[in-house]
Amino acid sequence: MSYRFLLIDVFTERPFGGNQLAVFPDASEIPVGMLQSIAVELGFSETVFLYPSDREDACRKLRIFTPEAEIPFAGHPVVGSAFALAEEGLLAGEADMCLELECGPIPVRLRWSDEGVLLQATMTQQRPMFLAEHSQVEAVAGALGIEARQILITGLPCEVVSTGLPFLVVPVGSLRAMGQISVRPHRLRELGEQLGVSDVYVFTFETVRRISTVHARMFAPSYGIPEDAATGSAAGCLGAYLVKNRAVLPSRLTRITIEQGLEIGRPSSIEVEVESDGERIGAVRVGGSAVIVGDGSIRA
Repeated sequence: MSYRFLLIDVFTERPFGGNQLAVFPDASEIPVGMLQSIAVELGFSETVFLYPSDREDACRKLRIFTPEAEIPFAGHPVVGSAFALAEEGLLAGEADMCLELECGPIPVRLRWSDEGVLLQATMTQQRPMFLAEHSQVEAVAGALGIEARQILITGLPCEVVSTGLPFLVVPVGSLRAMGQISVRPHRLRELGEQLGVSDVYVFTFETVRRISTVHARMFAPSYGIPEDAATGSAAGCLGAYLVKNRAVLPSRLTRITIEQGLEIGRPSSIEVEVESDGERIGAVRVGGSAVIVGDGSIRA
């Protein structure tokens, strides 16, 4: 049998940037037991399999696999799947759509050019949950291979946040410190056992691009991802974290641009919107562009 997929670069407007994604537009005939093996074979941070949805409000159901496991939610697979459906001619210029994930339904807003080309897809993530602050900064710094003072200098906490998938958000003081990160996977796993999450999203307010609000890196060795080029799920967590900790100017609608992937040669740009009213965060939206760079098939 032969199973067709699209190769998509997500959170970029140019080929060979952003985060690579394989999307199987119709996975109905692929044996379920083969899904993880396909994700391992392709080796991207995530591979997506699309199915018809049983929900009246959802146009497709997504199953998302890293090289190590299936996960309930991820950001760049949602954005990339929207572009895949547009490429297949299945959206017909719709302004909104909804995708069914294991974590629940994810609404997606679509922006088109006058010529009918999809320009951007923006998902509404789940309401943020602030799960725990981690006081052992020495342990966090040790797992990242940096000095604790490079975290402490920010005055911000290391905090576990989820908008569908939990991440440990870690602030550092400079781009130089970001460049010095050398992850110790075994220490990161030990940290994950304590917190219940080993995925780490590190950020600084020093940026390479003037248009960016923050510079970020993401590490998830437990999922087979040494470093991610663009992480939409973590971007929502970071946006909520910045608003909750008043690390950005308070506003009813806070807009944040995250640059990521520069250290691994895949520059990415992620747009985040956080709606808030005083102490309450009402909605978190994450979006960006994507480029179809190829297609192929798996024979098995």
